Amino acid sequence: MSHIFKSCQAKEPDSCFELLGFDIMLDAKLKPWMLEVNHTPSFNADTQVDADVKNSLIRDCLEIMALSVDNRKRVQ
Repeated sequence: MSHIFKSCQAKEPDSCFELLGFDIMLDAKLKPWMLEVNHTPSFNADTQVDADVKNSLIRDCLEIMALSVDNRKRVQ
């Protein structure tokens, strides 16, 4: 992942990011246990709660990156 990030940064600074998926399980005492980290997390949604969380995540990422239609037209 470091190589991919550095190669992207060399071309266009501040234009690369990585979204990772963390799978976490809670035990009976509500202690979190990290099971795995996914390099390419799924954005499929099986439930409405899942869809709401993932849609918000994608929207928030785009807002952080300031990827509006106007900004994209200026870059092109």
